[in-house]
Amino acid sequence: MRKVILSMVMSLDGYVAGENGDSSWHVMDQEMDEYMENLLDSADTLLYGRRAYEMMIQYWPSAEFDPNNSEESRAFARKINQKKKAVFTRTLNKVEWNAIAVKGNIAFEVRKWKQQPGQDLVLLAGADIAQTFIQEDLIDEFRLILNPVVIGNGVRLFHNRMRKLELIETHTFQCGNVLLVYK
Repeated sequence: MRKVILSMVMSLDGYVAGENGDSSWHVMDQEMDEYMENLLDSADTLLYGRRAYEMMIQYWPSAEFDPNNSEESRAFARKINQKKKAVFTRTLNKVEWNAIAVKGNIAFEVRKWKQQPGQDLVLLAGADIAQTFIQEDLIDEFRLILNPVVIGNGVRLFHNRMRKLELIETHTFQCGNVLLVYK
């Protein structure tokens, strides 16, 4: 059975985005890039909420061809551009970028996909849709990348809901990030 994997960068004080979705505080290096590539290789479908999709589509489709990007960045963009995507939306009628718009019952659709053959389903961006997935108990694996940064305010991933998780893996990156994998 396919898994739904939530992979998000988180500040030490528990935020997954700064004000207005700011992600400039993310700490990245070559090892983090390799982690992200391996995560993409494990999935055949990327999951987005409407806002995250609209933000991502502004950058990734053209990043593959941007001569100002390194060859590694262009290769990563190529990989992300080729992946199937599902966009959970109530307002968009048309989506692009190898995506389908999902307007129905999120939990029903995701549970149906998990039963189908294929690689994992990965939710990489969008605190709102991630919170919906958490509320509907759709996440099989939480991959939280703790950054050595305190941002003070922004968007939290977990809201007023207690849930016990089991730690199944940790990894410390050279840049100071710590990957915490829970189920």
